[in-house]
Amino acid sequence: MPTHATGDLILVCTTNDNAATSPTLPTGYINLWALGSGTGAMTVGYKYAQSNAETTGTWTNSDQTSVTVWRGSSNTIVWPWFISANTGTSTNMLWTAQSGGTFRTSSEDNVLFAYGHNRSTTNNLAQTLGALTNLFEQGDGTNFQCAGKYQLSRTTVWSGTTLTMATSAFWRTVMLCLTEQTGYGFTGGGRIFFRPGLNGGHD
Repeated sequence: MPTHATGDLILVCTTNDNAATSPTLPTGYINLWALGSGTGAMTVGYKYAQSNAETTGTWTNSDQTSVTVWRGSSNTIVWPWFISANTGTSTNMLWTAQSGGTFRTSSEDNVLFAYGHNRSTTNNLAQTLGALTNLFEQGDGTNFQCAGKYQLSRTTVWSGTTLTMATSAFWRTVMLCLTEQTGYGFTGGGRIFFRPGLNGGHD
């Protein structure tokens, strides 16, 4: 588990490679999105830290678990919401465009977060995805790899971007938005919206 403080958003992205069963959430986590098929399943879940000593918990059926921690400014909470998802087997790995809704106009309010799973360890998931910055690339070194990317201070809707891979393989992508919300009693500790930590691993 990355370093965190009370009120931080703990966002967990998990993959069950070459299987149809989506990873299950530990007690205390909320399901944000999940989808399974015969060649790969994903679950994205989250919770808000109640202390500085939270644990990742056991995500049953997860081959890869990636944890990021997000913090807003004082008296705010970071709210995650689903934008889009896609699945394919071609060399064109697509993070699908936003189908509805808009972003708030304040440049400090929104972060885009993209997660992807590819069943080839030779494909380059470290490519730049639009204006997003590479956050991590992780995998088992043999069968699959996963990647996370983000963009701070996003002010426009996501229009969709494709990364071209060298080898055709099963892939799955999901795009999220993290929005800073102001409210009485919220305890975000940052000066502006930022990412305090990252951790991850595979079984």
